[in-house]
Parts: sequence; structure tokens; C-alpha cells
Amino acid sequence: MAVVAVLVPLAAQAEGGSYNVDDASVAGAGTCQLESWLRAWSNGTNGVYAAPACGIGPVELGVTLNTGQHLRGIGANPGIKWQLRNGDDKGVGVALEANGTYLRGRQDDLQAYVATTFGLDDARRLMVAVNIGADRDHRTRSHPLYGVGLDLALTRRVTLLVERVWTYRTTTDQGGVRVAFGESSLDLVVGGEREAIERPRHGSHWINLGWNAAF
Repeated sequence: MAVVAVLVPLAAQAEGGSYNVDDASVAGAGTCQLESWLRAWSNGTNGVYAAPACGIGPVELGVTLNTGQHLRGIGANPGIKWQLRNGDDKGVGVALEANGTYLRGRQDDLQAYVATTFGLDDARRLMVAVNIGADRDHRTRSHPLYGVGLDLALTRRVTLLVERVWTYRTTTDQGGVRVAFGESSLDLVVGGEREAIERPRHGSHWINLGWNAAF
């Protein structure tokens, strides 16, 4: 959930906002952040999302709140992330995260995974985030969860991001551009989801417009 700029020339920003693949960064101790986005042009999943989070030492506490089409009331996704190794400036970052999704007061989903982040070049313009863990839907047993995300810093302000997440019978892809303005950034994201049990034309799709800020 972190939105952290790596403090090196032309460094890529971490994952965050409406992206599903998480990085190993956390909000700094005593600081908070807000990630928010509007989902539109989808086939039935339009909605508004807000994800505040705050850091306490190496731990980040946050919650994603959302409402939209076919959702009565507000959905909540509380989560906790513990950074085991800080890789924001160099080396490999490692963090553990767990979160749950609640709809209409009932638990709908649980996830737990390890998030790692590392650079592929000395300038860390090209960053990779990898997630490995488990996902448990209330209708099924636990299943593996895998995710890979790439961030490419084109300039100090502009970053391209792409990702893919594999869960039970489902593959989700997203990609877009992030433009930074000091401690804030704007996201334009295009995404799609395919289920193995359905024909490709039945897959969902969307466009997200997001705003992220640290304070």
C-alpha cells in the first residue's frame, strides 16, 4: 500500500494506489498516506476507493474502504504490513502482509503473503515487486497467490507500471502511468481480469483514475 519515492536519480516509485501487487515499503514512522481512486468504464464494478494508512516503526496499519455498483453499504479491507528489510534505497526489501475483506459486516476473503522489492539496474530506474502467499475466499479453501509488478521510471516525475496477479482460477492484469507532484501523485490505470472457468469474452475490465498523497 505504500507510495514511497526511492531517493536516487530517476528512481521508480513503489507500487501502491489501485495496483494489486504490493511492494516491501511501508509508511515512515509517524507518517500517514492516502491512496484513492475512481473505477469507471467497467462492466459492473464501477466504484470509489479510499485507502488511508499510517506507519508505526517498521509496521504499517491501513484500511481500504470502497462503495460502488452492486455493493450495498461500504466494503472494508483492513491490513497490516511488517517490513523485515528496508530496500527503498538499495538491496532487496522484504515485508510480510495480511489483510481481510469484509462485505456487509461479514468476512469475504483473507490474504497473507511475502512482498519483496528490488532494482534491476544500478540507478534503480527499473524496479520489480514480487508477492507470494495464499488467498482464502469464504466459498473455497486456501489457494496460492502470486503477483509480479514492474515499475519503469521514465523521468523524475513519470513512471510506467505493469503487473499480473494469479489467484484461484483468476488472472488479473493492470498497467498505467504515474505522474508525481512532490508528495502527491496521479495514476491512470487500465485493467482486466479473466477466469479460467469462463470464456475470455466474459472477463471484466476497468479504468482507474487515482490520487495518492503522503503527509
